[in-house]
Amino acid sequence: MSYQDRVLPRSDAPAGIRIALGALLCMVAAHLVHSTLGFGGEWIGELFDNWVYDAVMVGCAALCIARAFSIDHARVAWLFLGAGLACDAAGEILASISESLAPTFQDALYLCLYVGAYVAIVLLGRRRAMHFRVSMWLDGLIGGLAVAALGAVVLSTPGLVSSQSGSVRTALSISYPLADVLLIGAVVVMLALGGWRAYRPFLAIATGFSIMAVADGVYLFQEAHGTYSVGTPLDSLWLLSVLILAYAAWQPDGESVHGKDSLGAIMAAPVLCGLTAVGVLAYGSVEGIVGASTWLAAATLVVVLGRLVATAGENLRLIVSSSELANRDALTGLGNRRALLQDIELAVAQATATEPKLMLLFDLNGFKRYNDTFGHPAGDALLGRLGRKLAACAMSAGRAYRLGGDEFCALLELSGDPAVLAADLAGSLLESGEHFTIGASYGEVLLGSEARDAGEALRIADQRLYAQKTLLGRSSRPEWRDVLLGLLRERDPELGTHVQEVAELAHRLGRRLGMEAEDLRDLVAAAELHDIGKAAIPDAILGKPAALDSEERAFIERHTLIGERILAAAPTGRAVATIVRATHERYDGHGYPDGLSSEQIPLPARIIAICDAYQAMTSNRSYRAAMPRQQALEELRRCAGSQFDPALTRMFLELAQDHRRPSRTPAERVADAEGR
Repeated sequence: MSYQDRVLPRSDAPAGIRIALGALLCMVAAHLVHSTLGFGGEWIGELFDNWVYDAVMVGCAALCIARAFSIDHARVAWLFLGAGLACDAAGEILASISESLAPTFQDALYLCLYVGAYVAIVLLGRRRAMHFRVSMWLDGLIGGLAVAALGAVVLSTPGLVSSQSGSVRTALSISYPLADVLLIGAVVVMLALGGWRAYRPFLAIATGFSIMAVADGVYLFQEAHGTYSVGTPLDSLWLLSVLILAYAAWQPDGESVHGKDSLGAIMAAPVLCGLTAVGVLAYGSVEGIVGASTWLAAATLVVVLGRLVATAGENLRLIVSSSELANRDALTGLGNRRALLQDIELAVAQATATEPKLMLLFDLNGFKRYNDTFGHPAGDALLGRLGRKLAACAMSAGRAYRLGGDEFCALLELSGDPAVLAADLAGSLLESGEHFTIGASYGEVLLGSEARDAGEALRIADQRLYAQKTLLGRSSRPEWRDVLLGLLRERDPELGTHVQEVAELAHRLGRRLGMEAEDLRDLVAAAELHDIGKAAIPDAILGKPAALDSEERAFIERHTLIGERILAAAPTGRAVATIVRATHERYDGHGYPDGLSSEQIPLPARIIAICDAYQAMTSNRSYRAAMPRQQALEELRRCAGSQFDPALTRMFLELAQDHRRPSRTPAERVADAEGR
C-alpha cells in the first residue's frame, strides 16, 4: 500500500513536510520579532513586510494543496482550503507588486479564502457527525445563533467599521466581519453536530480561523480609527493563523482530542452560548443597540431552554434503555437472570394455590462436547438458535430467559398438563446433526403452590433438574451405548437421526403412561438402539429402492436378533436387548422373530413399534417419499389392533394432537430423553 492510498496515521508527517513547517514557523517567528522590535532599515522592513509575508502565505497554501494530492482521505476539503489560501496569497502578492491595482480585485481574492474555508469546515466536520441526536442539532443551532448575535452586536457598535465614502468600500468593510462571523459559526455548528468530539485536524483548523477572526476584528477597528499600519504584530497574527491551517492539514486524522461524553462536554454549549447571549443583551442595553442582535440573543436563550429539555428527555430514554439492556441477555436477546428474578416475584404475587404459574428450568446436554468439537462461535450460534426457538414456543403462554452458559428458563401461565408443557418446551431445545445431538433436561416448579419466592422456586427447580440429569445422565448411561450410537451415526447418518426421533416419541409416550424412571430409561435406550442390528446388514439391501425379495426380507428380519446379541454382550444391556428383540412383533402375533402377540410383547417394545412406524412413514426413504403427517396418523389408527396395541395407539394419537405444530420439521423433533 502506497503512502498516497492510506489515511494519515498517528505517526508524524513525512520529513519534507516537517522541514517545511519548521521553516515556515521560523519565518513567522522572525516576522513577529521584526514587527515588535522594528530593527533594520527600510529594505529590511520591505523584506519582512512583503517577501517574508508573501512567502509564508504561499508556503502554507502549498502545504494544504500537497496534503490534498498526497492522501485520498478528505482530499476535497483540503483542496478547497488550499485553493482559498492560494487566492489569499495571490492577493497579497499583487498588493506587494503594485499599489495601483483596484482594491476591490484584491478584496475579491481575499474573500475567496472564506469560500474555501466554509467548504473545508463542512466536509471535515461532517465526517464526525454521523449519529445525530436532537441535542446535537440544538447545540448547532445554539452555537450559530450565539455567534450571529455576537457578530450583529459588534457590527452595530458605532465606529467599528470604516466610514469611508462609497457604497462598494463600505460593503467590503462589512463583508470581512460578516465572513468571520459565518466562519466561526460554521466551526461551532460542526463541532456541535459532532457531539463536541474534536479530532486534531479540525481543532487546529478551528484555532487557526479563530485567530484570523480576532486579527480581522482588530484590523477593522484600527482601520476605522486610522491607527492601522503595515509591519505590526497584527500582520504576524495573520501569518500565525494560516500556519496553523497548514499544520492542521498534516495532523493524524484518527486522533481524537475529546473522545467521551462528560458533564462538562454536555453542558458547555448551552452554558457558554447562553452567557454569550446574556452578554449581548446587556451590552446592547448599555449601548442602546436594538435590532437583529437583540432578537438573535433572545432566540439563543429560547433554544438553550429547549436544549435543556431535550437533554432531560435523552437522559430519561437512556435510563430506560439501560434498564432494558440490564435485563436482557446479549447473546440471545432473551431475558436474563435479573429479569427472571423480577418476573418471578411478580408471578408469585399474582399466583394462587388454585391458579399457579409454571416455571421451567432447562439445562442443555451435550453442549460442552459441541463447543469442544465445533468451537465457541458455533456454540454461540447454537445458543442463539435454541433461544429463539424456546422464545417462539413459550410466546403464547409466557416468556423465556437465558440464565447464562447453557441454562434457559421459561415462566408460563398454566393452561394444561405441566408435563405436556414441559416436554413441548424441552422439544424446542433439541437439535441434532452429523456427529452431535443436543438435548435438554429440565426441572419444573409451580409458583403459588410449591414456591412462594424466587429463591425457593429456583432451588426446587434446580433440584429437580439435576435429579433428572442424574437419573438419565451419564452416571447411569453406560459408555457402550454412546459407542453403539456413534457406530449407527457413522454407518448411516439418516439412521442415527431416525432412532433419535423414535427415542423422543417413545419417551413422551412413556411419560404419558407414567412409567417408572428405570423403565423409562430402558425404553429410551431400546428406542435409540432398536436398529443397531442393521449395522450388520449390507448397504445393498438397506438402500434398495425396489421391494425386497423373500431371501432379502428374511435377511433383514434377522436384525432384531443381531441387535439382541450385540446388546446382551454387556451385562447392563440385557434388559434393553430383550426389548430390542421384540420391537418388530405384531399385536396380532404375525410379527418376527418369535410371533408374540398382545400382552406377550414387552410394553416398551409395543411403544417403540408405534413410534418407529410413525417416524418411518413421515420421513423420506430411498424407495418412497415421506407421507403427510395426518395420513400417517390415519394409518396408525387403521392398524390398531392388528399391528399395534390399540390402547397405546389411541394414546399416541392424542399425544400427537397435543404436540401438533405445523412449522415443526422432523429435524426439530430430534430427542434425547436421557439428557445428552
